[in-house]
Amino acid sequence: MVAIVIILVGLLGLLQAINLTTDVNLKNHLRDEAVYVGEKYVNEIKGRGFDAIAPVPPASSVTFPVMSTASRIRGRWNKLKIETSTSVLSRDELNKPTTLQLMVVVKWTYKGVGYENRVSVPVSAMPL
Repeated sequence: MVAIVIILVGLLGLLQAINLTTDVNLKNHLRDEAVYVGEKYVNEIKGRGFDAIAPVPPASSVTFPVMSTASRIRGRWNKLKIETSTSVLSRDELNKPTTLQLMVVVKWTYKGVGYENRVSVPVSAMPL
């Protein structure tokens, strides 16, 4: 009887460790998906060209509409919220932006806790 109790306590500890490992693994998958989505949107926005994302003077930043997407990880749909903005890092003598900071923030919720991943890159205008 004592041996059975000892084995059960050990098995319960093992099951808890497996549960914790699975939970951490799923959170890492969600983070990896957010990194992928953030980098994808940064590259998509950079592909539009500098003039399409640069704020018109005298504005110093542009905020794009908030987007949403869903990803499927382990048979479960997860909603990702994507916020994108640019801000001016430098201007030329005519007050025209020459370098921008492009930021994409991907937000998601897992078990009632909010997480976010920020992808931030500088974007420069091509010299004439």
